[in-house]
Amino acid sequence: MTPKGTVPVTPASSPPPGAMEFVPTSASRADRFRLELPRSTSDPGEARPLLFVLGLPTFGLAFAITILTTYGPSVLTSLGLSAARVGALIGGEGAFALVVPLLSGALSDRMTTASGVARRMPFVLVGAPLTGAGLVLLPFAPDFHFAGLSILIFFVGYYVYYPPYRAIFADLLPRTLLARAQSVQAIQRGIGLGVALVAGGLLISLWQPLPFVVGAGALGLTTLALKPVLRLQDEAEPEPVVSPEPAVPATSARELILHNRGMQMFAVANSLWEFSLAGLKIFIVLYVVRGLGRSSALASAVIATVAVAYVVGAPLASRLAERFGIVQAMTWAAAMYGVALCCGVVPTTVTPMLILLPIGAIAGAVLMTLPQALAFNLAPHDAQGAAAGLVDFSRGVGVVLGPVLVGAAVTASNHGFLADTHGYAIMWPAIGLPVLVSVPLLRWFARHSLGEPTRQLAEG
Repeated sequence: MTPKGTVPVTPASSPPPGAMEFVPTSASRADRFRLELPRSTSDPGEARPLLFVLGLPTFGLAFAITILTTYGPSVLTSLGLSAARVGALIGGEGAFALVVPLLSGALSDRMTTASGVARRMPFVLVGAPLTGAGLVLLPFAPDFHFAGLSILIFFVGYYVYYPPYRAIFADLLPRTLLARAQSVQAIQRGIGLGVALVAGGLLISLWQPLPFVVGAGALGLTTLALKPVLRLQDEAEPEPVVSPEPAVPATSARELILHNRGMQMFAVANSLWEFSLAGLKIFIVLYVVRGLGRSSALASAVIATVAVAYVVGAPLASRLAERFGIVQAMTWAAAMYGVALCCGVVPTTVTPMLILLPIGAIAGAVLMTLPQALAFNLAPHDAQGAAAGLVDFSRGVGVVLGPVLVGAAVTASNHGFLADTHGYAIMWPAIGLPVLVSVPLLRWFARHSLGEPTRQLAEG
């Protein structure tokens, strides 16, 4: 008998023997792919859909710049330009990286009419059409001046877009997820590079402007992926933040460079890493073809090995950073990568190089995946855009100096003890030593407990 005032509860009947119980799998799958802003206590797996969507513009940017730098030279040479002029135009990326990123990144920090992702979007929405326009106009260029203007428009748009876009990750994600976010970006970047290299060759054989048009379209479509992210932040309730200090004006790029010791050390280290990478990209094919006297097909196989190792190393980087810390993972990766590069001067045949190359490439992929996460953790909370700009600025220093100094070293070694490789073997220590020089800088971060999600950089 049921007491007065209570509602009898009928126990759920068990399914008869042999019957299948219904499980709402579609709902659970929908939840698995639902976009939501992670909190500092969120499980990393919950952020995967958001990280994937946020990383899509990285694919578009990588696709676009690979099309320009790989297939742009064929357009320029068809205009009768010399190799020196082609190199000067395409290599202008480094010069633009010295100026534009610092401005766009710092200005996006200082937007007072909006907050969060909304203050970055004006730069993204201006940069995307400029980048796409420069890419589409290049194959229709009738002369050198028009081609130069097209490339100018491309790089201005590219660097107006990139630093504020990168800062969106720091705006939306807890610092404990930044390393994983950078590994997602690295994978998207590698996929964009690979797809552009493969598809671009097929498309240009159909119609010369086609890969450039497709590249602009890919950038436009992947940029649209940020729209639901913007709406997501507008609808979300902000996570409460306890701040013992009153709000202060956003840190400028000038203050970040001149008065922030940690960011100064980071800029030097990142320049060394990018110096090494730029020298490797420019001279690896020449080393195999001219230094070792092997075929360009083998050079392509070497590049493919590096690309595969890069894709493998990117997710490994986030796992190591979460397990041991960003600085520790980068320190060991830099030591292994630098030693592997320096050892490349010894072999004068292909077999030892192919054995050594994957190990060094994976260590290099781990190292080159994490600098942006390190910069965000070093920078003050109000200067994430300026920090993203500083990453590109220091990258520009390395991109400009790397090919010049490594090329000078090759020329100087042509008649010495490395004459068997026509001096090209000197490339390996020339790009390996800068990486090893960065190890003490990383150890400095560790000694001062900087660069990890749980600690913020003290000013000064």
